[in-house]
Amino acid sequence: MSRTAGPLAALVCAAVSALVATAPASAADPLPPGVNDFACRPAPAHPDPVVLVHGSGTDAQRSFSVLAPALRDDGYCVFTANLGRAQMPGAPVSGSDAVRGWPGLGPIGAALAGRTVYGVADITGTAAELAGLVDTVRSGTGAEHVALVGHSTGGTVIRQYLSTHPGTARTVVTLGTPYRGSTYAGLPGRYPDLAQLGMDGPHIAAQVFGTAGVQQTAGSPLLARLNAGGESRPGVRLTAIASRTDEVITPPETALLAAPTADDRDIWLQDGCPFRPIDHNGLLADPRAVALVAAALADEPADPSC
Repeated sequence: MSRTAGPLAALVCAAVSALVATAPASAADPLPPGVNDFACRPAPAHPDPVVLVHGSGTDAQRSFSVLAPALRDDGYCVFTANLGRAQMPGAPVSGSDAVRGWPGLGPIGAALAGRTVYGVADITGTAAELAGLVDTVRSGTGAEHVALVGHSTGGTVIRQYLSTHPGTARTVVTLGTPYRGSTYAGLPGRYPDLAQLGMDGPHIAAQVFGTAGVQQTAGSPLLARLNAGGESRPGVRLTAIASRTDEVITPPETALLAAPTADDRDIWLQDGCPFRPIDHNGLLADPRAVALVAAALADEPADPSC
């Protein structure tokens, strides 16, 4: 970071903090249709309820408005929640909520809109929140195990959760999760205002994704600890789905397992469809990605159409 970037970034953060104090209270955050139905009882074909875990700078509604109903239509009991609430607001990964024409004001735009930002807190604490959700789901449905699906940071939260709660999940699917950390090479292009302050990808990730962004930078202590015993977990069938055109998790290969076991699967979204440019957020809405998630949960082979 340049000499001027630090003070300027601090100024941006100070302005955001001031706006937090005056931002209007938001209404309860909506959730995707069909989720959190505790009258749902897992069918024999799908015995494990599915818990969806969103990424950084977003929430369950924005992340799973396509995937959650699709899984429910497939016969799964589906649950999710907004986790990892920010202490100060940040912009979503797409930058779509930024105030147009105001340099560096993506986070401030979120505050002005009165929107709470999730997924940016310390991953260990967010994993503790996930533990509470999983306990509630298991108790409410009577299921012994759950299946966990995480996008981006959500996959890292799942990994942290499983490190302290083994045996609660038999199936995990991740989409665009940085197993060995991201260089965030595409963020300067997404946030040119912050890049003009002298920030590189990791510095922008810290501003936009908070503590969770820092913890998923390549070489972070949290990832080193999670990877010390290998990227897989005993007794868990893990499927890692990645896009070759992911602009947030870079290099894209870090979203795949380095050494998958016989029970694990690495899947490029572009396998068999080389001309399918899907970005980081697109992994949540692309029909092929949704089909791959469903196949992974069912432990079935999949070759969805392009």
